[in-house]
Amino acid sequence: MEELKLVQQLKGGDKAAFDALYEKYKNILLRMAYLVSGNRNDAEDIVQETFVKCYLHIGELKKDEGFRPWLFQILYRTAYRQTKKRGREIPDEDIGMQAEATDGVTSLDKLVRNETEKMISDAVQSLDIKHRTVIVLYYYNELSAGEIAKVLGCTQGTVKSRLHNARKKLKGVLKEQEEGGKEYEKQKGLYDS
Repeated sequence: MEELKLVQQLKGGDKAAFDALYEKYKNILLRMAYLVSGNRNDAEDIVQETFVKCYLHIGELKKDEGFRPWLFQILYRTAYRQTKKRGREIPDEDIGMQAEATDGVTSLDKLVRNETEKMISDAVQSLDIKHRTVIVLYYYNELSAGEIAKVLGCTQGTVKSRLHNARKKLKGVLKEQEEGGKEYEKQKGLYDS
């Protein structure tokens, strides 16, 4: 069913429309919440609270075609409040980052890819929430700078500035991680310079 029609039906109190929108967005929002909060349990709570707020406040949505950015805005604000309240936690586990086994043996390619994803995930988690959020929205949710500005309630210039600064910080963090890995390998006699 078309999203616009589902939103209109939800405004009319149609539970099936809510269920359809929930199914469409739950995984996208869970990933986004996890990347912002850094904790799977918190991410699940954030998504739950986001959908409750969506259901309770759907009547406040002015333009039905603006549902997606509006939903992301609810999630962002919920995640921001919760992260500020609890303090930022770095995750012990990573969603979808474990190496997959093939016939009991993990391939080197998968291992390297998963290690790279883990390094990037850790680097993103090291950012403050404002920079982390623009990275998540831009790269993981593929929103434009204009859409991110609507979600965050700021100007497009602010979004571009945060993206620039976040990329710069990520580059520095990833460089430190790489240098730290080389130092470890040198200490263990595994790295020839």
